[in-house]
Amino acid sequence: MKKEDSMGDGKNLKKYLDEKGTNVRKIAKATGISATTLYSIIQKDSNIRFDFALRLANELQIDVNEICSASPFSGTIKEEEIYPTLPDGLNGALDASRVKTYLKNSMYPLMYLFGKNSMPDVDNLLTSFYQLDDEARQEVVETIRLKLQYHRDPERAEQIKQIKGW
Repeated sequence: MKKEDSMGDGKNLKKYLDEKGTNVRKIAKATGISATTLYSIIQKDSNIRFDFALRLANELQIDVNEICSASPFSGTIKEEEIYPTLPDGLNGALDASRVKTYLKNSMYPLMYLFGKNSMPDVDNLLTSFYQLDDEARQEVVETIRLKLQYHRDPERAEQIKQIKGW
């Protein structure tokens, strides 16, 4: 199904929920986004935050651009579109300039290599990894190291070397 230009993100989300045979409560539970928030998006036909849209698209198994008009991956990725807004109250725990420099020199080029169609998978991997305890994280890292010994793609490895800071 193609996103209809005359519909907002909320109506497009509702259309996909119906198409996939699910509802707001089920998708809320699966994504961790409150049902109240999703009902409000649908009712007001408002835009969906990109981080929410990624979770929803992963769960619905659709392209994020189908439900998110503000997707930075709907066209050419611009650096300013991926910089985070740091939350209030960090009290200097993260220096915004250092975060932006890291994103610009490392993560932005890496995301570009993955391509816009892989972003939901990358998001799912990162959010899943984040939820693991330290022991499980270490096991995943070790598994990747072992896999790279025998399954490293030389072309991709060369592309990674070209990224500043890697």
